[in-house]
Amino acid sequence: MKHFIFFLFFISISNINGQSEVNFFNALKNNDMVTLETYLEDNIDFCLFEDQQILSKKAALNKLKMFLNNHKVLGIEIMHKGTSKNKSSQYKVAKINTSKDTFRVFVFASGEIGTNTVKEIRIDKF
Repeated sequence: MKHFIFFLFFISISNINGQSEVNFFNALKNNDMVTLETYLEDNIDFCLFEDQQILSKKAALNKLKMFLNNHKVLGIEIMHKGTSKNKSSQYKVAKINTSKDTFRVFVFASGEIGTNTVKEIRIDKF
């Protein structure tokens, strides 16, 4: 019985973590700045093409919003992901198809992608 309860707990934690990742990318797809704001740390390394800056959460969201307003997202596909050995950080690489072009998005988070964990977002042409 103990093993069964542990298994259920483990499955529910995995689903919560996976759900946060899905919610983050859905918010990106839907240009949902309110939801995206909950994922970002107070200061974030934000890189849009060659323009890399350390920005406040608000400034990064403004740049991201301008990008998303100019490039309506049609679909997102997570292509690669990784986690550090000690599970203190993780990253995701996604391909974003927009109305104008295709882009590569790199997201780096402290721990799982969740509330206040995203430290870095990079957007480049694919």
